[in-house]
Amino acid sequence: MANATFRVWRGTREKGEFVDYKTEVTEGMVVLDAIHQIQAESAGDLAARWNCKAGKCGSCSAEINGMPKLMC
Repeated sequence: MANATFRVWRGTREKGEFVDYKTEVTEGMVVLDAIHQIQAESAGDLAARWNCKAGKCGSCSAEINGMPKLMC
């Protein structure tokens, strides 16, 4: 199993900071899976919006590696 570090913006648009979270990743995981794992393991107050997890609705959009993408 591999570990990955996710840098997540915590705060508001005007004020906040990036927080690094390390979590275990497995083959087939998407960013949304990792965010849910981070919520369960170390950041219970972390919120993430999602609906379909099929890449259709767009509700899980985020900036990933500097590019706008879907977390699913």
